[in-house]
Amino acid sequence: MLYNDIMEVITMELVRKQTYITPAQDRAVKRLAQKQGTTEAEILRKALDLLLAREGIGENEDPFADLIGLFSGPSEVDHDDIYR
Repeated sequence: MLYNDIMEVITMELVRKQTYITPAQDRAVKRLAQKQGTTEAEILRKALDLLLAREGIGENEDPFADLIGLFSGPSEVDHDDIYR
């Protein structure tokens, strides 16, 4: 885990969830977390992010990204010229 990743986790809001996983999943998550030197929670968050991205469901996406390129005209407007 990079320093930037750690800072992101520290500054982002987290919501506590409780769920059930299989014993095999539990062992695998523990091994992977130990191998990567991170927490089991971080492994599960990353896995969930990958699933959501694969399904096209991402809250980290810019909500206005689909609007880019929809309008013609200059990309920059001098607001002083508009309001004179």
